[in-house]
Amino acid sequence: MPTQQSIDSLVRTVPRAEKSATSVKLTAKETQILMWCYKGKTSWEISRIENCAESTVNFHFANIRRKFDVNSRSCAIFKAIESGAINVDSGVVRGAHEPD
Repeated sequence: MPTQQSIDSLVRTVPRAEKSATSVKLTAKETQILMWCYKGKTSWEISRIENCAESTVNFHFANIRRKFDVNSRSCAIFKAIESGAINVDSGVVRGAHEPD
C-alpha cells in the first residue's frame, strides 16, 4: 500500500505545478521573442527582426527562463505552450526583414 499512497500524493501535486505554470506573466516583447524562437530564429535573427540589439534579445530570454524556472530556451518554449502563455497556432506578424 505505500506505493498507492505515494502515487496519490504525486497526483495531488500535479495541479499545483500546473497552477504555478499558468501564473507566469510574459510581457508582449517576451511573448514575441519566444514565438520567434519557436519558429527557429536565433538571437541574432530575432534582433534584426525586432530592430534591437542581440544583447536585448538575450536579456529577454534570461527573464523568460527565470520566470519559467528552466535552464534552456527549448524548455521555456515547452513550458510556455504547456501553460498557455503562448499560442503556437497564432502566427507572428512578420517584420520588415522577414520574407514571405
